[in-house]
Amino acid sequence: MIRFFCFIWIRLSSYIYKLSPIYWQHYVNLIPLRMRFWIGLFISLFGGLIGIGLFREWIKINYQLINDLQLDSVALIILIIGLIVTAIDHSKQSRNLKQLEAEQKGRVLKPKQRENLVNALNNVEKIKIVLTGIQGDRESIKFANSIKDIFIEADYEVDGVWEDIIIGGVGFGITLRESSSDPNSIGKIINEIMNENQIKSRVVLKPDLKPNQIEIIVGSRP
Repeated sequence: MIRFFCFIWIRLSSYIYKLSPIYWQHYVNLIPLRMRFWIGLFISLFGGLIGIGLFREWIKINYQLINDLQLDSVALIILIIGLIVTAIDHSKQSRNLKQLEAEQKGRVLKPKQRENLVNALNNVEKIKIVLTGIQGDRESIKFANSIKDIFIEADYEVDGVWEDIIIGGVGFGITLRESSSDPNSIGKIINEIMNENQIKSRVVLKPDLKPNQIEIIVGSRP
């Protein structure tokens, strides 16, 4: 008797797993992206039609061995499969939409992040900051203005934000240019503060730059 119940439990567990989204994920991925919703809707509709009887009599006439209980079970399974397909498609579309919204929103400084930056910069020697964003990159210019607000709040003199096409490019994140090679220079201290607050930045030596100023170039989003 115990063996019989174990066998029934194993078979039932197998059927339940096959009705789960995890089992059907692989098969759904084989369906073209644009067709998933409509195929899922069609499968659900087909299962519903069997359930309400439009096909029930035709099936019973042509397949006399099938009874009402079996038809109801088949209709339910088809309906569930269709709903799983549409649910997976909806979930993927929702994730893609959230990702697109995050990309359009761009880099945003959190209130705590902003507060930490201002407090740290207040303890650094004040120097003129020349801020530049990448021409044509709206996200870069927007984030450069956010950086500008922080330096102004920390009582720095800020020139810009200017838009420029940087010859050779600056890569992603923020690039600080200074003329000093001193390991404890202001540019390197500011760079350390930014990285400590999850703002990707680096320092580049520019010998012809005036010693009393630092250039900060806000590159594209990493």
